[in-house]
Amino acid sequence: MNDAILLPHSLDEAVDALAREPAALPVAGGTDLMPRVNAGMLRPRALLGLAGIGELRQWQFEGRHALIGACVTWARLAGPDLAALVPALATAARQVGTPQIRMMGTLGGNLVARTREADAVPVLAALEATVLVRSAGGVREFVCDGEPGAQLRAGELITGVRVPVLHGPQEFLKARVSAGFHATLALVVDPGARTVRCAVGGIRPGAERPTAAERWLSGRLDPASGHPVDARDAATFGAMVADGLSAGDGPRPARAHEQRVVAALARRAAERAFAA
Repeated sequence: MNDAILLPHSLDEAVDALAREPAALPVAGGTDLMPRVNAGMLRPRALLGLAGIGELRQWQFEGRHALIGACVTWARLAGPDLAALVPALATAARQVGTPQIRMMGTLGGNLVARTREADAVPVLAALEATVLVRSAGGVREFVCDGEPGAQLRAGELITGVRVPVLHGPQEFLKARVSAGFHATLALVVDPGARTVRCAVGGIRPGAERPTAAERWLSGRLDPASGHPVDARDAATFGAMVADGLSAGDGPRPARAHEQRVVAALARRAAERAFAA
């Protein structure tokens, strides 16, 4: 890496700087990026520091959505104000790393990390949150599909996410699957649409939506069906979620263990969501 460190004081300046130096890597907390830079795993031509841009560190409630800036930290995501609106995201934030990591690490950095440890991604995928990006060409939005970093184009900067505020159960669970790695699962009930959405992370980079399992459990919510969600339904749902995972490329015993862990997480999430 050369010595180019760009320090914009506004979002407009940041976008202009990225247009001039599209190879620059944005950095705020640096909890994921800087260890890789220091270890020689990455050699960016320049770094674009975002810590001085106040509007990226804010969040606000807009109608039926929470608009969360890209530089909002894990510690703030875990606070009671956002927890009341997006409880699954707050639960995920409380389980991230150490207190020091939670004070520095940011939502935007987690979205672009494209690693197995991106705990925010399954939550945002299950919520079908909208990712907001800016570039010299203007503003663009896309729905979080489990790989938000992969959808970024050259010269684009994530500015925040728009998260729907749903008045239904939300769960986030996490369990160790191997040394240094954890499976994560987010489950969200949308009462208005009478649907259940689920996303699994930690097994591979990004998150996966087990759509067949989602449709099946959503059907159990239909009052016309007369079928309440019970312990047997939760177990069936867990098995369907695990079966819906992509095959992966690890050894067969490791994949089987991951499936067992994910099935247990999905079952437990369904049991908790419908305990009442």
